[in-house]
Amino acid sequence: MDTYYILNDVLDNALLHLYLSVAETERFTPKARRNEILVRYLKPMIKDKRYQQVKKELKSLVALGRVASCDLELKLIEFNELPQRYDLQATKAKQLFDLLTRIETELSLPTRFLNVVDNGVKLPNTIYMLQEHIENGFTVAGEQVASVSLFLESEHVISLFNFINVDGSFIAEMSQHNIDAKQGHILLHPKKQQKEGSF
Repeated sequence: MDTYYILNDVLDNALLHLYLSVAETERFTPKARRNEILVRYLKPMIKDKRYQQVKKELKSLVALGRVASCDLELKLIEFNELPQRYDLQATKAKQLFDLLTRIETELSLPTRFLNVVDNGVKLPNTIYMLQEHIENGFTVAGEQVASVSLFLESEHVISLFNFINVDGSFIAEMSQHNIDAKQGHILLHPKKQQKEGSF
């Protein structure tokens, strides 16, 4: 079975498991408890041979669920919607998705879309992206055709910049960096594929 369909099934089943578990109690289930339920459901799948093709994705989701600031339920909903909207099976779009997951897991910097509803109020230590950059920055086939902006208000702007360049999925360019205000604007450019026969 195709990796896309396996992962889609896992996400659907994980959310269904969460909602059925939450429905068993009349009390409010906080985010930390919801994360715990999802992690407990997903963790055994890592060693299950039926899910070998999505082992890496499962490990990332379990790691995210252990980050206190992460809302794993929301992530699963977003992950489930993204393939339908952006065909995440394709190269660069999927690589961006994977990169943001690694950043959140390793640097504890979650990603959100800039939202008009937020009235321009941005949370510190949160990466913000423009939704139109995702919609217009990738072709239907998932190839990157325009740079993607990451906005961050944090003392970790340089750490994020270095992490992206070391990761190697994209080329990071520091478009703006205000050290005093701890604000950074990083542009993600597609990494050019080396042509065959070139050195």
